Amino acid sequence: MNRSIVRALASSAVAAAVILGGCSELKDDLQPPTSGGSQLHPPEWSQAASPGFHGRVLKENDWDDASCKPCHGGDYNGGTSGVSCFTCHAPYPHAAQFPGGRHTTYLRGTLFPLDACKVCHGADYNGGPIVEEGCLRAGCHVDASGTPKSPESCNTCHGQFRAAADVLLAWAPPKSVAGDTSTTVAGVGAHQAHLQYATAGVSVKCQECHTVPGAWNAPGHITGLGAEVVFNDTLANLATGDGLYVPTNLSYDRTSTQCQNTYCHGNWVARMASSPNQFGYADSIMTGNNASPVWVSGSAGASCGSCHGLPPTGHVAAALNACASCHPGVVNGQGTILDPTKHINGKINVFNQERDF
Repeated sequence: MNRSIVRALASSAVAAAVILGGCSELKDDLQPPTSGGSQLHPPEWSQAASPGFHGRVLKENDWDDASCKPCHGGDYNGGTSGVSCFTCHAPYPHAAQFPGGRHTTYLRGTLFPLDACKVCHGADYNGGPIVEEGCLRAGCHVDASGTPKSPESCNTCHGQFRAAADVLLAWAPPKSVAGDTSTTVAGVGAHQAHLQYATAGVSVKCQECHTVPGAWNAPGHITGLGAEVVFNDTLANLATGDGLYVPTNLSYDRTSTQCQNTYCHGNWVARMASSPNQFGYADSIMTGNNASPVWVSGSAGASCGSCHGLPPTGHVAAALNACASCHPGVVNGQGTILDPTKHINGKINVFNQERDF
């Protein structure tokens, strides 16, 4: 072989070894970028109060984050840098975190980390130093009159925004926390029927069946404990029979969606001939039907006559259109309730006299 060719091949081999060895050595010595470090970004990049804070830089560039992806990955979960954007601010970038662009889906799935929203949108959600757009100006968080409502309002997750006069109806489903509106779904069920005034009785307070939190972030509220049915107020477990009959084992079965053993649905005893305030009535004891209505059965679940007989057991025989003879002001001649405040209220109204059950 020609000596010049040999020398050329040898030189090429040495050069290749040097190049490959050098590249390998440089690659091994490379350290991945660190969050807030100085390798790729200046220190002020992670300092929210600094003009060089990355949030402000992104804002000035109309939130164009294309330059972030080569190091942090197309999904912002680390990429070649190994540093995820979500390490510091879980909700942002929105494009990656909000499935289908819906922040409601993300918030429900992450147990509503509203404090993270405040970092950019302001402590009152009305726009902050990083993002001028506020939740209260978005057109969604307003009531029927156009008044802005905080994302921390009850209506944000369940119920709907209405005028303040309908506050109880506005707080309760429909819609449910999952967005349901059908009464055949347990999260909706008979909520509105219990809260609507002037139907079968007065509005049932939320705390009759639930532990109402003092704030949206009260312990157990978001995690589901607030949805538990506990019957810890006065009406459902009302003592009757002159205080001698106390309902026990009040419960709600989540599988069958049935309430059981509640005063409201006929678990009561009325001692009519007892004193004080006797009505001169011959019957000594009347009882309700102690019904167990199905929460998702609609109006048929607690129709007239389901919670007590017409007339109640122990009452003298009487037609429905005769009730008004002894209970004027409570019902009319057709047996329709005239005054909801005098029905399912723990009182007996006869000849315009009133006494406890």
